[in-house]
Amino acid sequence: MSKSMLKDHVILVTGAGGGLGSAVSKTCAAAGATVILLGKTIPKLEKVYDAIMAASGPQPAIYPLDLAGATENDYRDLAATVEREFGALHGLVHCAAELGALGPVADISGGLWQRLLHVNLTAPFLLTRELLGLISKSGDSGIVLVTDSVARTGKAYWGAYGVAKIGLEGFGRILADELESRKVRVHLYSPGPMQSPLRRRAYPAENPTDLPLPDVHAEQIARLLSPSETPSHAYLVNNA
Repeated sequence: MSKSMLKDHVILVTGAGGGLGSAVSKTCAAAGATVILLGKTIPKLEKVYDAIMAASGPQPAIYPLDLAGATENDYRDLAATVEREFGALHGLVHCAAELGALGPVADISGGLWQRLLHVNLTAPFLLTRELLGLISKSGDSGIVLVTDSVARTGKAYWGAYGVAKIGLEGFGRILADELESRKVRVHLYSPGPMQSPLRRRAYPAENPTDLPLPDVHAEQIARLLSPSETPSHAYLVNNA
């Protein structure tokens, strides 16, 4: 991957302190992008920041935000800050996710259901909506929504997380169709099994060393954000 593939691009990554989010952030920075690190845990974001700076990447920005508690005004403030500080946004990668507890539908509380749908579906919608004007006017730009194979299988015991990912794929396809003529590429990316905190919670008996690191997926996602590397029409990248 070229070190200048994303030169002069501004990329916002949610869940930037997590397994995939941190890998995507570092990979985009290595390709020349200025990365906005969005997440709820500041020490994790600072660790990614330090890694990017140590690798001589463009100086990233840290934007702490807890998607579970963020309001519409918080997203509007974020969009205004990005426009004021950077003037453009060429890429948005939705890596943030919350699994909750796996189990039968009968055992899911209303509060947990609402929280998981909010974090995994409503928050990506609100954030995308508020940033869409800036993304649209930044030229050839891209949006990547990280999904999961459970969105295509309706797998038992995956409850609200599974329902949210089904909804996220529908949202992505609708958004792609709406934006096809506006030079905004929308991609759904399903990484499949990989080493990550979410995977460890879902499959605690699994040996994580048998799984690939998130880095290979981070490189694929970075390529989806480059107009020279990507077809103009949206599609699903499914590694499950």
